[in-house]
Order: sequence, then structure tokens, then C-alpha cells
Amino acid sequence: MKDKVHYAWFIFLSCCIISFVGFGLTVNTAGLFWGGMSEDLHLTRAQISLNATLNGIAGAVALLFAGTLFKKVNTKLLLSVSFAIVGFGFIACSFIQSITPFYVIKVLMGFAQQISIMISIPILLGNWFEKKLGMLFGITGALTAVGGSLFNPLVSDWILNFGWRTAYTIMGILTLVLLLPISLFIIKFKPENGVMPYGRETKDTTVLAGEPAMDTGSESEGASFKNAYKFPAFYLYILAVVALQSAGSLVQHVPALAENFGFTLTVGASVMSALLLGAAAGKFLMGYLLDKVKPGTVVLLFALVGSMGWYSMGWIHQPLLLNGSGFASGLGQAIVLIALPLLIRTSFGSRDYSQFLSIIMMFGAISNALSVYMHGTLFDSTQSYSVSLVYNLVMYAVAFLAILIIIRLGSKKAQPLSPAINQPQH
Repeated sequence: MKDKVHYAWFIFLSCCIISFVGFGLTVNTAGLFWGGMSEDLHLTRAQISLNATLNGIAGAVALLFAGTLFKKVNTKLLLSVSFAIVGFGFIACSFIQSITPFYVIKVLMGFAQQISIMISIPILLGNWFEKKLGMLFGITGALTAVGGSLFNPLVSDWILNFGWRTAYTIMGILTLVLLLPISLFIIKFKPENGVMPYGRETKDTTVLAGEPAMDTGSESEGASFKNAYKFPAFYLYILAVVALQSAGSLVQHVPALAENFGFTLTVGASVMSALLLGAAAGKFLMGYLLDKVKPGTVVLLFALVGSMGWYSMGWIHQPLLLNGSGFASGLGQAIVLIALPLLIRTSFGSRDYSQFLSIIMMFGAISNALSVYMHGTLFDSTQSYSVSLVYNLVMYAVAFLAILIIIRLGSKKAQPLSPAINQPQH
């Protein structure tokens, strides 16, 4: 008789759908609406981009509580309510007549999106899998971009043919139909009743960052979050995520950036799709490489490619080459969504992983939120995105240096730098 399929794989499949639809449809298409809304509601670029700032700040606030909520609140209820807020939020956006209600809706959606889409996937995968985490993070991460590359031209077509209000309604209905059943019928927070995470054979008690003695418990091993302030790596992760998310916030301006070069929204959607395809390839490749290659080498490679992708957008104005720049920029997105969650789990262990991850990512969400508005303000002041593109180059350098120091701190203790890397780094 064949062995029963481990329930972890149903969780993985659910995370794939959340990545594909949640990120691809509800997050990665946001910038497509800005042009039409700005024109219809007579808004400046800074005014319309402020919605993303408020959305991001709300998401950052959600991250303060996300780790605790996932431990204390029934996960089916938590994710179902969050998906419902996102779906009905899009439908509500189709009825707005001024910017203020739009801001309010985006605040509510930002809180829900951060919990149900952004943070749920690494927490669920981290709870259910001990092996193959690099590969699984890579696959789910890639699907966020694959979904975006599919939905960007679709949503662009809906906007051009039916108007942005109808497009919002369609998005809301799809969100409810595709995501609510997953949270209601499949998702479970962690293994229970004697079921072990997939691949758990022995308990690994090492952590990369740990000078302080860590508290351990019967449920899992690793550092206690109450000792977070004692770890130098904790602050370095914050610096890295702030820099990467500040650079990544320019993604939401990509359609507008293309339009600034004199191209149509269709070309802008094409560049955005190329960026997301690059992100898909980058996330999958990074997940694979982190299981095989030293993390410092992998992060350096992706930082170089990603930063040069952004920088080249400032002087490449041909549609085909602009798509190439977008693809390279997308590759760099893998660092914040794949490398950091994996390294954070390795640094601090599994015990309070959700708290460590959510609080570190909270700083990234704040950075992303503020930087979206900053890029919009810079554009309004200069009528160009050139300053923002150079800024991104600097932010990638800062992030790489922070991650390199984290890796060096770990290597001095001869501890593993990736959950799937067996050999210590010296």
C-alpha cells in the first residue's frame, strides 16, 4: 500500500495559489490603475501614489501583530476574513468619486494583504517543511511573478476596454472566488496530532546569529524573540530589508515610467510583465542556488544584476531593450522575497520564526510605503525618474553589504548559512 501523501504538500499547493493570485493579481497590478484614475479624478502623480504609501503603512502595522495573530487566532478565520477584505475592497474601489475614500479602502486592504498574502506563505512553509525549503520558497516566489506577468496584460486590457472601475470589480470577484475556498477548506497553521513537518528527522538547535543563550521549548528549537535586541544580525536584517524594499517600491511606478518615456500603457504593462517574469526566474533560480551555493555569492550576483537593471532604465528607451532592463530588475527582487526569509529562519531557528520574520519585514513595509511616495514626489519635482534609478543602485549596494556582514558573523562560528546547506562556511 502506498504511503499517504503528506499534508504539507496540500499546504504548499495552497501557497502556490496564494502566490499566483494573491501577489500576481491583487498586488503586482496596482500601478496599472494610476494613469486612468489620475486623469478621471484630476490627481497628481504624488496624490495617486500616496495610496500605495498608506497601503504599505497599514501593512507595516499589520506586521506588528501578524506573528502573534498566526499563533493565537484560528488560521482559517484569520485568512478568510483577510481575503474577504481584499476582495470586497477592490469592488468598493470601483465606486469611489474622490481620493479620500480610496485612501481609506487601501488602508484596510493593506492590513489584510500583509497578513493573508505577504506573510502567510513563508510562515506556513516554514511550519510545514524541514527539507526542500529553498526550492519551495523559490517556486512559490516565482509564481508571484508568473501571476503578475499573466494578470498585468489582462488587467491592462480590462482597463482599456471596460474602464478602471469595471476592472476593479472583476479583480474583486476573482479574489473572492479563487482564494476564499483555500482558506476555508485547506489551510492549517502547523502540523498537529503527532504529524511532523515534512522532512523532520532530527531537531536542529543551531542558529546563525546566536551569541545569547536561546530559550528552547518542546514545540520547536531556536532563539526567543524576546532576545531579538541582543542579536547584531537582527539590526542588519532590518537595514537590508529597508534598503531592498525602498528600491523595490519603484516597481509600482514602472507603467508610469514607461509612459514618461512616451510609450503607451500597453508598453508599460509589457515592461511590468517582463520585470515580473524576471522576478519569477530569479526567485526560482535563487531558491535552487541557495541549496547549492554559498549565500554571499548568490546575493552578490542578484544584487549586481538587479541594480544594473534599474540603472539601465534611465538610458534605454527602446521598447525591446526596456523590457530587458525590466527583466533584470525583476531578478533582483528575489533577494528580499527568497533569500531574506530563508536566512532569517536559519539565523534564529523555528521557535519564534513568525515573530522575527514579521517584525523585520515590518520595517521593509514601512520603507516600501514611504519610498513609493518619495519616488512620486521626485518625479513631480523633476519630471523624471532618473534620481530614483540612481537611488536604487545605492540601495542594492547597502543591502548587499548588510547581508555580507550577517554571513561573515555566521561563518566565524562555523554555522550553516542555509537550511539546506550541510557544509559550514569558513
